[in-house]
Amino acid sequence: MSRILAVIGIVGAVALGSCVSQRATLNDGLAWSYQNHEGEGPKLAYGAPMSDNVVLMMTCDAGEGRARLSLLGGSPEAGLVLASGRELTRFGGEPVASPGAGHLIETTAPLDATPLARFQRTGDLTLVDRGRSVRIDAKGSERADVKRFFRACGRTA
Repeated sequence: MSRILAVIGIVGAVALGSCVSQRATLNDGLAWSYQNHEGEGPKLAYGAPMSDNVVLMMTCDAGEGRARLSLLGGSPEAGLVLASGRELTRFGGEPVASPGAGHLIETTAPLDATPLARFQRTGDLTLVDRGRSVRIDAKGSERADVKRFFRACGRTA
């Protein structure tokens, strides 16, 4: 139950943070982390470290050149919208029920889609929902995790 409340708190933080400013940064202890466990494949997650509390998850089949994206919450009508730099891309997506946490928006995207390719190069990434932007940039050592994910999935800059 505490994990569910923590996830709901993260989504609330995104919403509140983005209400304060049209371009907020969500950094209350959240970070990017990379995992590649045998049998599970490469995963890059933005959320609370060492927990299941994840806002945005990217997964792929190694060498595939595409990522599966899962966003907790978000606008089911708008789907998943990402920006990096001035490029904004609407990936669409389908809402999927997530017991106790509302819904997820799930979609796939080519790794060379502009926001993803730029995220790999610069570490800059922004979630856009309902006209609000929340920065979820990769900082410091997280940038190496981002590069490892893209390399494992079949795209390197």
